[in-house]
Amino acid sequence: MSECIICKGNDQLNDMDFSIVDASGFLTKGAFWLGGTSDIWTFKYKGKEIDDIITDAQSKMNNGIQYQDTQIYKLLNCLMDNGIHFAMWYDTYVENLDICNTRDRLLETCYKQIMDKSGMCEVYIVSNIDKS
Repeated sequence: MSECIICKGNDQLNDMDFSIVDASGFLTKGAFWLGGTSDIWTFKYKGKEIDDIITDAQSKMNNGIQYQDTQIYKLLNCLMDNGIHFAMWYDTYVENLDICNTRDRLLETCYKQIMDKSGMCEVYIVSNIDKS
């Protein structure tokens, strides 16, 4: 297993680098964080799965690239800008996610989890942010 993300909201995103995909049965296990399974979807971003985007960010950030210059940072901001609520977790560990109600909290939490000293690069968050 690897990193998972599910989204809820209008899948007509302003950023055209998203390829929207119907969420599989496995991904819908995390849908309770978003209020149920209706209109749940996932995506590839610039042809990459979320797991690749996160591990790429960790590698780049460990080599001096700023968080703000990574794809994950751009992707998270795009989702928030479009009013998309989402949940992200690793493997089957979908029970204890950090709920983020502000943009700053979400970006900071994701950063800290990517850069965790263990090197695991696993993100456990729920974005509960209304479009700003």
